[in-house]
Amino acid sequence: MALYWNVTNTPDSDTYTYLAELMLKFNLVGYDGERSPGYPLLIALANNWSPLVIVYQMLLGIIAAIYLYKTLRILQFSNRVSLYCTLLFNSILHVIFYETAILTETMTLFFMVVVFYFILKLLLHGHASFKLVFIISFLLGWLTIIKPFYIFMPFIIYGLYTLKGFRFLRIINKSIFLLVFPLISFLGWSYVNKINTGYFVSTTFYGINISQNCVYFAEKTPDKYHLISSIYVKHREQAIKENKDVAMTIWYAHNELKEKTGLNFVELSHELGEFGKVAIANNPGDYAKQVFRSWRDFWRTDIYWTYRNFNVKYSNKAFQAVWYIQSFILIILKIIFVLLIPYYFILFLKNRKITPQFIIVTLVFSASLLQAMVTFGTNARYSYPFEFLMLICLLLTFKPQFKRLLERHITA
Repeated sequence: MALYWNVTNTPDSDTYTYLAELMLKFNLVGYDGERSPGYPLLIALANNWSPLVIVYQMLLGIIAAIYLYKTLRILQFSNRVSLYCTLLFNSILHVIFYETAILTETMTLFFMVVVFYFILKLLLHGHASFKLVFIISFLLGWLTIIKPFYIFMPFIIYGLYTLKGFRFLRIINKSIFLLVFPLISFLGWSYVNKINTGYFVSTTFYGINISQNCVYFAEKTPDKYHLISSIYVKHREQAIKENKDVAMTIWYAHNELKEKTGLNFVELSHELGEFGKVAIANNPGDYAKQVFRSWRDFWRTDIYWTYRNFNVKYSNKAFQAVWYIQSFILIILKIIFVLLIPYYFILFLKNRKITPQFIIVTLVFSASLLQAMVTFGTNARYSYPFEFLMLICLLLTFKPQFKRLLERHITA
């Protein structure tokens, strides 16, 4: 941190700080609904001063590390192994540098780690107290208001709890309360957007996200959308020619689309959403290919820093070399995790037993599939909050092998 000592800003950062400014004024009238208020609230609590936001994020990182350690202890790893793994996981460079960025990832990771700790308590023990269900529901509500995408999680957890010792009489049980706070967050903020924009959506980026999935078949749409299609295709081909990120084509085309259609951001996003729905419905095969492409990108890794802003000369090159090694190892571990997904699903069908590995596999696979269906872009950021869970799953899977290897080494 001493070698970097900078705040990392990205194009997304401005949209969070803008909402934070409105929240500090206690006035959301007319807000265009680009972001949900979970992360901007943290910025507002720092009075929109970025260095203090970074301090908050470092504190969240420390607390997340503590809960990661507690989670490993629940999973019956020793004190020493839990400590070493916690330190090792938190020394991966992108974990550190996300804490310097004005992005949701550190806050999302914090809630994901804490939620998973309590999920294990819920699903691995026979009795689910109302207090425990309330805590998980409240945390999931916060996670949803940070990123509405996570609205799927309470439904997955409710399903897993219901599957444990399944009986028809248990379909409706106390864990259904898990849905309360997330639904309040999701529907409540969507209603705020309805008042301000006229559209009942969790974020007005929704239409743009849908249209991003159509980038490779944008020309295969009815004449009604010829203007959007022609501009979209023109910028896609230009992006390919210039070796730019094709997933961001809709943003390259955004200004021209606004100019030619005469629509503002909110109206254009809605129109792009309608365009995307028609394109997907008319081209299911192309959409399936696109979903697979997005799903594949979910398993990548990314790091956010301002590469030229390191304080000590050549330290950026050293960090980059370390990151190349770490990211390569991380991708290999993710590939192993992906290969384990069908194994744990088959194991569950055979034994009907809810294990920590099955919980992790279900959550992560659901997230990977849903994000692939919804958007195409910075997909690696969707996987980041789940990376600790993937590493825990690998530790649990290969724990017997590591134990035998250690015993053999001690004996020798």
